[in-house]
Amino acid sequence: MALGATDQFDVVIIGAGPAGLMAAVWLAQTGVKTLIIEKKLRRTLTGHADGLESRTFEILNSFGLGESIWMESNRTVDVCLWSSSEGGLQRDCVSPNHNPGWSRFQEATLGQGRIEKHLLNFVKRHENVKIEWATVPTSLDISKDKTETPGFYPIGVRIKSSNLEADEQTEAEPERMIQTKYLIGCDGAHSWVRKRLGLVSEGDRTPDGHWGVIDCIPITNFPDIRKRCIIKSGGGNLMIIPREKKLVRFYIQISPAVAASFKANYCPSALMAVLKNILQPYTFDTCHIEWSTIYTVGRRVCNTFSVKNRIFLAGDAVHTHSPKAGQGMNVSMQDTYNLGWKLSSVLMGVATPEILSTYQTERLPVAERLIAFDRRMCSEICSKTKGKISDSSSDKFAGLRLTLSEENTCASGLGVIYGPGLLVTSTDNEDPIPCADKMHLCCPHSKPHLARNIIVGGRLSSQTVLCQSDSRPWHLQDRLVSTGQWHLIIFGADITDITQKARVERLTEILSHPKSLINRIGLPDGSPVGSVATYMIHSAPRKEVEFMDLPPILRPFDNKTGYDYSRVFADNTVGEEGCGCAYQNYGIAPEGCMVLVRPDQHVAFIGALEDTDALYEFLAKFLVTRPVPTKMNYLGAVFSLLVAANGVFATQAAYGVCQAGCSAVVVSCYAAGGSVFGVVPAVAASPAILACNSSYGTCQVACASLLLAPAP
Repeated sequence: MALGATDQFDVVIIGAGPAGLMAAVWLAQTGVKTLIIEKKLRRTLTGHADGLESRTFEILNSFGLGESIWMESNRTVDVCLWSSSEGGLQRDCVSPNHNPGWSRFQEATLGQGRIEKHLLNFVKRHENVKIEWATVPTSLDISKDKTETPGFYPIGVRIKSSNLEADEQTEAEPERMIQTKYLIGCDGAHSWVRKRLGLVSEGDRTPDGHWGVIDCIPITNFPDIRKRCIIKSGGGNLMIIPREKKLVRFYIQISPAVAASFKANYCPSALMAVLKNILQPYTFDTCHIEWSTIYTVGRRVCNTFSVKNRIFLAGDAVHTHSPKAGQGMNVSMQDTYNLGWKLSSVLMGVATPEILSTYQTERLPVAERLIAFDRRMCSEICSKTKGKISDSSSDKFAGLRLTLSEENTCASGLGVIYGPGLLVTSTDNEDPIPCADKMHLCCPHSKPHLARNIIVGGRLSSQTVLCQSDSRPWHLQDRLVSTGQWHLIIFGADITDITQKARVERLTEILSHPKSLINRIGLPDGSPVGSVATYMIHSAPRKEVEFMDLPPILRPFDNKTGYDYSRVFADNTVGEEGCGCAYQNYGIAPEGCMVLVRPDQHVAFIGALEDTDALYEFLAKFLVTRPVPTKMNYLGAVFSLLVAANGVFATQAAYGVCQAGCSAVVVSCYAAGGSVFGVVPAVAASPAILACNSSYGTCQVACASLLLAPAP
């Protein structure tokens, strides 16, 4: 992409690794104008991260990427623990490398380069995201102006080519100025962005010594070479991670002398010698080494994830640790998965900028727990086994077993719970959270007893339910796709019961009312960002429920595509394993409930079917609402278009398509003193504009510096 002297973007991402590309996927999906700059010439080709946790697969699947990556990856189904014995090595145990029931996905491995390729392919399908390879930032400036208008670009970044130097034949390319509303630093452990902001990561180097890494195709008689293994032997400690296409990754604990030899000569043979010694009496060789390196990583956390809610840091730029647990790439992508939908919602005018502060409050605790977990994992791997080798009753790996179990739940992202705040309600078992809105004493709270196994702030786990219209089984998470949309799930219970059916119908009437908050949020053009989609999962016998008897909000109709058959599901059995257990597994009370799920699949609110006031109060604190729809006739009325000379008069400006068939654009500006409405032709040649007889719609394109007012 050829950039001009000064180009403007909604978001600039520095770094095209997994964290940066996950942010780009969100912004591509939601149509936000974005620039990625990366100092490398191309994506990663070999080496670096390779572990994918269950939660990361769920996230990738929400963008339609999960299945292709899942099929290409290597699933690490088993984990084996080995230790020294009198004859060399002994297998102590083989156990599942996952905790059943947490996710339909399991831990798998695939090279970082292949994961980046999938993410890049997604981004390239969207014209709103551009990538500048071989480009580095040289300066960063932030305006002190606190203006919050759509046309304000407070961040200036100078960039230049990273691989061209001036010589006698070639002139250096000039630096270019980029202006942006928001910037995300995903530029690694030595983050340029973090340093420019004067921020530091606190921590120190690990005391676990040096480790070598080799990706190769092994030739060996070691029996568990295609299983994940942790080997603690007299010759040293070793981790074996099977990869795709017969590759295997080895993490090898090495001495300072071996580390120095490798650094001096880039000598993989030094690592191979240690590896062979650890695996004795088994033989080991290779004819293909794809990648090798050594590392001594520090455990560090930067306590500031954002500056002025304009510049954000993610991934290794704010937390670094050892790669032994395979968490780095996963937590990094989960950082920007948390951030991406919030930026999109603010930039598209459907949410207030205050939601951006929740990025730090939600993700910093995750980083701190990651560092603590990595410390425990490294300690267990590097420590000597407890108990005598001959003592079969002693569990030499008790601590390691517990740590591996934690890795497959909390540390993997499956068990992450965001605390109460602006985007997560408190529960009726907790102290009320003070509201930012001073008109209220406390925020609405959830009622977790109505869904005992759904955790407010946690991700909504997937259960298999049957589509009401065709009995097809669906994983519920497959309906919670990442589009920027919120999801309101009504657990209607047995709707063949007259009383229960009436409760559901009353709820849907309130939700469907034209003045309902649900109908006054989001974008009026039908874009999903910031809107709320309503679903129902009932527990009545599916064959006793008629689809066309359901409330209209649960079967939306489109003149071109007909009814939406994907909003209503039954918790019934149909011969499919796992069907008919959703209510039981979620712990849904007999009277049912409603569950509000955020765009990132985390639960924000649980309430009774009558708790619409609490639901609306929660959403109104951060979602931008449009005025209550009204019909106004201005036949023959004349409006003048006034340009604000000294600032912006309208606090919100919007437009939509005129419904009178006159090819006009409906414009509505909401001034601080009240609402002013006008209908403007699509092409205006004069300040004096004749209105047509039409009702009003809204849209977000109208210039915020213009104000419609009646002509004198």
